Parts: sequence; structure tokens; C-alpha cells
Amino acid sequence: MKRKSLLFILVLFLGLAIAGCKKKNGGGNGKEPEEIPNWQKEEVTLTFATWAYNNAEVETIDSLMVKEFTKKYPNITVNMQIVGESAVWDENMLQLLETEEIPDVFLVNRMENFLPYGILADLTEYFDADPDTEYIFDSVKDLGLYKGRRYVIPTYLYPQFWVVNLDLLRDSNVAIPSYDWTWDQMEAIAKTVQNDTTHKIGVFGTAQYFYEYPKVINAEVNPYAYGYNGTKFNFNTPSYMSAMNRLEIGIQEGYVVNAITPEQALEYYGDATIDPRYSGHVGIWREASWSVKEHLGSLPFHFDIYSAPSGIGMGNTDIAGVSALSPHKEAAYQLLKWMSFSEEGVIRRFELYEEYKDELFISGNNYPYPIVDYGIDGKGNNKIWDNIPYGSTAPGLVSPQFMESLRNAAIQANKEVIGWDAVDQAVNPYFGRILMGEADFVSQMEAIQADADAALQRKRTEIDNSMNK
Repeated sequence: MKRKSLLFILVLFLGLAIAGCKKKNGGGNGKEPEEIPNWQKEEVTLTFATWAYNNAEVETIDSLMVKEFTKKYPNITVNMQIVGESAVWDENMLQLLETEEIPDVFLVNRMENFLPYGILADLTEYFDADPDTEYIFDSVKDLGLYKGRRYVIPTYLYPQFWVVNLDLLRDSNVAIPSYDWTWDQMEAIAKTVQNDTTHKIGVFGTAQYFYEYPKVINAEVNPYAYGYNGTKFNFNTPSYMSAMNRLEIGIQEGYVVNAITPEQALEYYGDATIDPRYSGHVGIWREASWSVKEHLGSLPFHFDIYSAPSGIGMGNTDIAGVSALSPHKEAAYQLLKWMSFSEEGVIRRFELYEEYKDELFISGNNYPYPIVDYGIDGKGNNKIWDNIPYGSTAPGLVSPQFMESLRNAAIQANKEVIGWDAVDQAVNPYFGRILMGEADFVSQMEAIQADADAALQRKRTEIDNSMNK
């Protein structure tokens, strides 16, 4: 009897010990229970501002997204703060700085305009510790850094649309291209469509030759738009020279047209105010999503929107930051993430576009695309990229090729890169002379490079000095 009692006590003791171990290690799964971070436990109030929100009576995609964020985190209250439209954004933000009423999270027009004033919080610690940042596209991941520290984060990518006039192609006996068309095919179509008698234009606009075509030729030398490699602008490379040579040939042969004057419009089409793109006289043109959207609903011809030729798209991003004065920076970072690259946030945004598409089309939908890809789930679905809601505008906008061209895009990083605008201003007169036929690229190349280098250095020195005060 004693032996049985002793055995029972021993078994009971071992059972309690095992149970205790299970409780200690989080239920027997070998993991410690996750501790809830303070920003999810404390009562927090944040403010959010964007230049698209200027009327408290009008819902925007941002105000709707903020409401969804507070549903997910009920301990956080987020108030929309009206700062102003984009044109007066920087001025108004600096005025708010004087009274320390800067919003906790806000869009940024140009990072270089805010760095000298200490408005932007250093987000490096939060960004580097966030495992979801590994899903951000390489083409934008390093944007927002200054001397190795992160001050802004890209939110969404706003692409350049390649609009193809399907009716004009058919009238010109041109086969409709597939979405994986190449630069050679694009130009071949333009050459066929071009007609000096009827004043049909093959390709209208030339910016693509300056911005993304150098990356098509050599992505290693030109990982970003405009020959930018992450450190400097490379205008005197063989790839940029080849891009400019191709542009000059297109202009000389007439299948590439940069612009027409009102006098030409009157002569060609009987109306000085006519835009040949929107009236059916252009086979192919490239235009920013936020600009062309105003015309897509009234185009008098059948069209589609294509991925960029040869798989290299172009666009720019909106960027956002957190106030250096915010007392709740960790929660503010989470709000910024929700409004940008959070998987759940991106999915919810696109759901809201569908739910409120009539109200949001003009006011807020500039056709933003995600800067992330979280991959395929267990059912073989990509929850983000399989649910882009723009197919009703044009089937090409949801094609796999369009999405891949954005992953590989040549980004116009003028909002993020210190000195981008200064370089643009320095080289524009040279490029203008090329477009006017007053000079060729090769004869100006070294001067272009020298002026670009000098402008970049001046601006960066100016910012360095202001940051070191």
C-alpha cells in the first residue's frame, strides 16, 4: 500500500512539474507568449494629414483608412488634421512648427525641404526592426534615407500609363500588341501609325527616353530614372548616350513628337485648343496616372493601358514621415505603415476603393499601386496583387506584365533624393535644345554631366550644413 501511495505521489509530482513547464513555456509550443507592445495598450491620440484632405465634410480614401485603423486598434484615436493643398503644404507645415502643432503622421512634398528644420523623426529603428519591410520592392526600399538614416517611407507608386489607341492601330493595319511588348515593337508601331498627310502621330511625348529607357538599356548602371544610380546622375554613360541617340532619330524621322503648338493644332485639326492625344490623333502616349485619369472616361476611341515596353515601368511615389515632436512615435509608425505597406492596410484600401469607387474616383484615386509583394498564400492567391481594382478602367492595368513592370520600375525619386530637383533644373535647358533641334546630345554631354554634378553637390552641401548647425 505504501509503495502504491508513494508511486501515486511521484506520478502526481511529475505531472505537476510537466504542467508547470508547459505553462512556463507558453502552452507547450516552445515559444514565450508575445508581450503586447505599449502602443497597443496605452490610450493614444494621433493626428494625420494629407494634402488630399481639405474639407472635413468630404470623405477621402485617407479618412476612410484612418477609421479602419482605429477599428483595428481601438486604443488609438486618430484625428484628421487639415494643413492645406500641395502648393502651400511646406509653407503651412513650417508655420505649424512654430506652434508645435505638426501632425504626428503626414505626407512630405520633398524630404530636402523638411530636413533642415528638424520636422522629421528618425524612423530607422522602427523600419529596421519591422520584418515586413523585407517585402518592399528593391526599386523603392532605399528611398527616404539621408546619410544612412531613414526619415521618410514611400507609400504608394503612381505609374506612368502607356495609353494605346486601339482604333488608330486597326485603321493603320497594325496588329494589337501583347502586354509583353518591347521597345522595338513600340517604335515599329509608331512608325506605321505616323502619317504626315493626316497628321497622325506615332508616339506623343519624349520623357520616356530621358527617364526609363536608360534603365531598359542597362539596369545596373541606371537602377533609377534619369540615369540616377543611388549616388549620382550618369548622363555621360554609353547607355544614356544610346537613349538620347534613339530619341533624336525618332524626332528626325517624325514618329516621335514632343509637342505641337496651338498654330499647328489649328492647321492640322481645325482647332487651336485641341489635344491630339485625347481626340484620337495619337497612336501611343505615356502620361502620369493622376493626369490622364481626367480624360479616360471621355476618350472618343477604344483604348487600353499597357505595361511599359520591355518591362521597365516608370513612376514616382508619395512619401510620408512622422513628426519629430510626436510623443507617440511607435504608434505613429504603425499608422504610417497602415497607410503605406501593411498587407492588411493595402488590402483594405483596395476594398474601400471598390466600396466607394464613385465618390473616390476623382477626389482620391490616382491609381496608386503597392510598393510591396507579400507573396502567395496557402491557396495560391496573392491577396494584394490579385485584387488590384483598376480592371474596369482598362484590362492592361491588372495584367501580370503591368505589375511586373512596376516591380522593376525606374523610379523618379525627386521627392526622396536630395538634389534631384536641382539637377533637373540644371540640365533642362540642354535637353530643351535637343527637343527643339538646336543641338544634339553628344555635343552637350560633358557640359550636362558637369552641371548636374555641380548642382547635386551644391544642394547636398547646403543640406549637410543646415543639418550640422
